[in-house]
Amino acid sequence: MKYLLPFIIVCTNAFAVAGKISDVKGTITPNAGPRVEHGIDVFFTADFIYWTARMDGLAYAITGSGDGISNANKGSVKHPDWGWDPGFKVGAGLNLPHDGWDVYAEYTWLYSNGDHKKSVNGSNILAPWNISNLSNLLSSSEITDANADWDIHFHTVNLSLGRNYFISNFLTLKPFVGFKGSWIDQDYRVRYTLGEGTIDSTLKMNNDQDFWGLGLRTGLDTGWQLTSILSLYGNFAISALWSQFEVERKDTRNDSSNPGGPNNPPLNTTITVLNSENDFHTIKGVVEFGLGLRAEWWFFDDRYHFLVQGGWEEQLWINHNNLLKTHFVESDHGDLILQGFTMKLRFDF
Repeated sequence: MKYLLPFIIVCTNAFAVAGKISDVKGTITPNAGPRVEHGIDVFFTADFIYWTARMDGLAYAITGSGDGISNANKGSVKHPDWGWDPGFKVGAGLNLPHDGWDVYAEYTWLYSNGDHKKSVNGSNILAPWNISNLSNLLSSSEITDANADWDIHFHTVNLSLGRNYFISNFLTLKPFVGFKGSWIDQDYRVRYTLGEGTIDSTLKMNNDQDFWGLGLRTGLDTGWQLTSILSLYGNFAISALWSQFEVERKDTRNDSSNPGGPNNPPLNTTITVLNSENDFHTIKGVVEFGLGLRAEWWFFDDRYHFLVQGGWEEQLWINHNNLLKTHFVESDHGDLILQGFTMKLRFDF
């Protein structure tokens, strides 16, 4: 008994200390929600996005070349006219009963296109794309017109597990982990018109890139509370996607001045000069940023919660340009960039 009593006292103190540590741990990062009272802990989100989508490495014409005798006029490199287009996000989430965690799934859709046409009389256009063996044709003709058109169908799905908690009275952090899935289809078409020589031709390139990827995603959402309603948010996420690229390129030529003959196709016949594809798997990285203002309210004895936020969002898809090339003027690859205004609505019940 003389050894049992000290042992009981030591164990009792140990459990008391453990309980205090547990209490302290529970107060270090209290749950920041948002969580409603007496609800089913489900929330839905809807976003309006107004973004521009652009990709490096899509120059299609260069002006400012001279004839080697007189000085050349100042020219420039021509890219597609990148536009701004509306899209949307929709999401649904569930607040879990364990430690303030939540699961959240979100889908993003965007369609965007860009086109540009540059017409010049004479020999002032150089071609970054060697369409239909263009370098062999230029000895007897000149580019008088260049045209490019690009469009993108963008789809992503994010699934995450996270916890939003206070690290001070006015600052919250939400680390999360999860998965990202995406499928992105791009079509890039370039056309050159040749004339003022022994042959008049229309050269066309269709360069299509279909992409899908699935991988891990992690990041950190932050909230900087300004008032009881208004806060500043800043979000960051990175992903690594196991990806498949399916790239197809087809070059054609139509000769409007070709008289035909034993070794030539008939007049106005379209010839397929190049028809190839490149399919491969790799890992690609994605970086996402967001910054803006948020306001939120609780209603009916905190049974319902409503949030509205608006800000700027950016996404960088690293080395996403894998269009099939026969020679290079710009970088071998290029990044896909999406950015613009995002407005989110959220309702908890």
